[in-house]
Amino acid sequence: MKPPSVCSIISIALLAFAPAWVRAADALPAAVEAVHVTGQVFTFTNTMSNSSAVVGDEGVLLIDSGTSTKEAEQRLSAIAKLTPKPVRLLVNTHWHFDHVNGNEVFGAQGATVIGQTAMRSRMVAGKVGAPLPGFPTITYEHEALAAPVITFDRELTLHFGGEEILLVHPAADQAHTDGDLVVYFRQANIVHMGDIYFQGLYPYIDVGSGGWIDGIVAACRGVLARIDGKTIVIPGHGPVTDKAHLEVYVAMLSDISAKVTGLIRAGKTLDEVKAAKPTAAYDEGWGKVFLKPDQFTELVYNGIVSHAHK
Repeated sequence: MKPPSVCSIISIALLAFAPAWVRAADALPAAVEAVHVTGQVFTFTNTMSNSSAVVGDEGVLLIDSGTSTKEAEQRLSAIAKLTPKPVRLLVNTHWHFDHVNGNEVFGAQGATVIGQTAMRSRMVAGKVGAPLPGFPTITYEHEALAAPVITFDRELTLHFGGEEILLVHPAADQAHTDGDLVVYFRQANIVHMGDIYFQGLYPYIDVGSGGWIDGIVAACRGVLARIDGKTIVIPGHGPVTDKAHLEVYVAMLSDISAKVTGLIRAGKTLDEVKAAKPTAAYDEGWGKVFLKPDQFTELVYNGIVSHAHK
C-alpha cells in the first residue's frame, strides 16, 4: 500500500516557526489521490495532514478536510473518482487549520460536521485567534457550514458504509489539544489517530489548547489497549503504519517526558533543559524533518510546567 505523502509536513514547521518563508497553499502538491487501505476505507496522498474516508452505498464519510479550500476541492476530486455519491458526514479529529480549513467546502455541499465538544469551541474561537504567533488561522465565512453541528464529550458511534465507527475522546482529556478524537473502524480494523500520533516526527503539542506530552502518551496507550497486531494505524502526519510503530513512538515520548520532568523537578530553567539535550537519543530518527530537538523540547517543557501549575 502506498503511504500518504509527508513532503508537505515541513511546511507546518515553517508556518509555525518562520511564517514569512512559506505559504501552505504553495507547498501543496498539485494532485491528491485516493489510496485503498482495506474494506471500504481509503486514505489520500499529497495532503498536509492525513485524511481517511469510508465509501458506502449511501455516500462518503470523511475524516478531516484539509488545510484550505483548495485542498478540500482536491479531496473532492479524488473522491469523485471513487464514487458519484456525496460526502454526507465529515469528522474532525481536532481544530487545527490543516484539519478543518476545508470544512466549509463540504458543509456547503450538505455534509454534516461532527467533532468533540471542546474542539468546536476551539474552532470557533480560533477564527479570531491562532494557537501561537505565526500559526495559520482558521478560515471560513459561515460558521454554520464549517463548525461541527454534532458534538459529543466522550464517545460516539456511527454506522456508515457497512462500518461501525467509534469516535473516542481520550480519557486523558488533554493530549495534542483538549478536543482530540480517535476514530476506530471496527470492521476494517483501522484506527485513525489524528495528531496525537506523528509517525517518524516529533509531534507538535498545542500547549495553549491544553496539550502536553504526558496527555499524548496516555491517549496513545489508550489506543494500544484497544487494537491488536493486525490493526492498520493512520497517524495525523506520516505514513500509514501499525501497532508496533506506535509502541515505539510511545516509548520515545515516555522517555523524553521522564527526562524533562526530572530536570524541571531539579529546578532547571528552559535553557538549561535544552542544554541537557533530553531528546538526544532520538534526534536522528525523529528530529530531522519537522520539529527540531530544541523546538520539541520547549513544547515538552512548557506543557509539563503548565500542567504542574494546575
